Amino acid sequence: MKSGGRWRVTARVAGAEAALAAAALLDALTGAVSAFETPEDPAEWRVEAYPAGKLLDPGLEVRLALAAAGAGGALLDVAEEHLPERDWLAENRNAFPPLRLAGFWIRGSHVTARAPAGMVEIEIDAASAFGTGEHASTAGCLRALDWLAKRGRPGRPLDIGTGSGILAIAAAKLLHRKVLASDIDREAVRVARHHVRRNGLAGEVRVIEAPGYGSRSVGRSRYDLVFANILARPLGAMAPDLARALMPGGRAILSGLLRRQEAMVVRPHRAQGLTLERRFVTGEWSTLVLRSGRNAPA
Repeated sequence: MKSGGRWRVTARVAGAEAALAAAALLDALTGAVSAFETPEDPAEWRVEAYPAGKLLDPGLEVRLALAAAGAGGALLDVAEEHLPERDWLAENRNAFPPLRLAGFWIRGSHVTARAPAGMVEIEIDAASAFGTGEHASTAGCLRALDWLAKRGRPGRPLDIGTGSGILAIAAAKLLHRKVLASDIDREAVRVARHHVRRNGLAGEVRVIEAPGYGSRSVGRSRYDLVFANILARPLGAMAPDLARALMPGGRAILSGLLRRQEAMVVRPHRAQGLTLERRFVTGEWSTLVLRSGRNAPA
């Protein structure tokens, strides 16, 4: 499949948190964003967004600068260019070889090789929703899940902000449990449902459109495992909701935060009776495993 060309907005940003803020702003406008450190200077990040049409204007440039400054960094430069026609499907396949991660074998639909013996196979295509296992935050969640599964099988998992659906699919396959997954973004819900079907889990993983914990489908139950791979500030703000959702002794796997943001996530959860059980660190990124106490809020 070839495309007649897209646009690319490229922002150079000083500071990891500022890059995440700029990426969040562009993601809301385009739905296709990447952010990564520049090899020449680890303090400088490159954020790329791929809108279907021309997007950059003085107003957006000001919003990006304010978002970066509000997160303690700075917008260094922003530019926009039109990309020529390319075979995006072929390039995506070449860029996404099979990935071994903890006990999981993650592959795109173009890969025909089967999983090595003893590994859980997950089929995920890079799409307009976050989560292929390559990012440190998703990888950290999968490692934490693998670690927890060796200590027991949680009976009722919930995945908040499911993105591509990879964590819900991994939990359903590894734990042999039914999983509820939600996302506020309609496109992410569509992508996650597609991946659920591709993995043969149509009856095992239910994907709904919902704002965080604000849904009857989510709120009618309590869970002994909750995934939330989002960003540090929303994680901290949702600590009371998570505490209400967790069963006593239940665990939460929280990710999408930098190592220096751990305190802003752990502190509000401790105030709700949750304790930090373990952390998984990859580079600048942390994944936290929290456990609710016996007297979790009702």
